Amino acid sequence: MGKGRPKIFDEVKKLRGTDQPCRMSGNIDQADKLTSIDQITSTAKLKVLKTKRAKDIFKTKANQLIALGVLTEMDIEHLALYAFSLDFVFTCMSDIMDNVEKGARMMDGIAIKEVNTMFKAFDYVNRLGADFGFTPMSRQKMNQSPKEEEDELSQFLSGIR
Repeated sequence: MGKGRPKIFDEVKKLRGTDQPCRMSGNIDQADKLTSIDQITSTAKLKVLKTKRAKDIFKTKANQLIALGVLTEMDIEHLALYAFSLDFVFTCMSDIMDNVEKGARMMDGIAIKEVNTMFKAFDYVNRLGADFGFTPMSRQKMNQSPKEEEDELSQFLSGIR
């Protein structure tokens, strides 16, 4: 069985006169990539970054993404949510550790509700981080080059030579 309809290139669609903007595949609007942390005007506009640690996480991760050349202006709010969530996880961890007395067993002084909240936030941070390539598997997917498809004509012609 085939994979469905064969893809028709944009040039062929133009030649046939069937080139509708909604059906063109090569014309994708792309956002400009940020090249410096100075292009992010202010983190004060991002009301979600309330603590110094959240702002530091935001700046650190923004610099890492800018160095990789993947951060655009559209990603700033998403990155701010990641920084806020990671700060929340660290706050939960420190609150849990403050409730544990030295020499006591870990789970005796902690409410299960606090632990569940921390793990839910941790899961959320991992999912957001995967979008930016902060997890090893998502980084591996981002580093893979797209598979180039050869059309049948070039395969046929290369077989003749």
